Amino acid sequence: VNWDPTLHTAISDLEVINEEEQGSLWYFRYPLADKSNFLVVATTRPETMLGDTAVAVHPKDSRYAHLIGKKITLPLTDREIPIIADSYVDPDFGTGCVKITPAHDFNDYSLGIRHDLPMINILTKDAKLNEQVPLAYRGLDRFAARDKIVTDLDALGLIEKIEPHVLKVPRGDRSGVIIEPLLT
Repeated sequence: VNWDPTLHTAISDLEVINEEEQGSLWYFRYPLADKSNFLVVATTRPETMLGDTAVAVHPKDSRYAHLIGKKITLPLTDREIPIIADSYVDPDFGTGCVKITPAHDFNDYSLGIRHDLPMINILTKDAKLNEQVPLAYRGLDRFAARDKIVTDLDALGLIEKIEPHVLKVPRGDRSGVIIEPLLT
């Protein structure tokens, strides 16, 4: 659902205003589980990475075909997740590798259903990180968690680059706060 963390209610698509805002596109290195290399994944919402359950590539993208079926170690969690192939992925956007967070993105949810991926909800009704994430991030507001995750990934040498990026941000028409896709 579209969740308003201030009003504590689900809201309809008609109550969501998508506004263009200046943000960032973070490029993170996700190490392959066999430690032979890494995939670079671009995201506009670093805090959701703690709920990733796969990395997807396009099935016809020759850059990554040899990695389909292998696993990456999700940074900061030590959880291994699969590299999957799905035609949803745009090989020309970002790096062509998409982090999949089914509990916090409507498109990822559909992909998660198709590939039978776990759905890990990492947010409370107040948009704070819950007990599903590592202890260091529990209880943090989503934006404080974003800053800490970026700082921690940088300290580990896992940031490839950060670029300015204009994106559509969903806001509740009554509260004005950023709406979270939330698995209920």
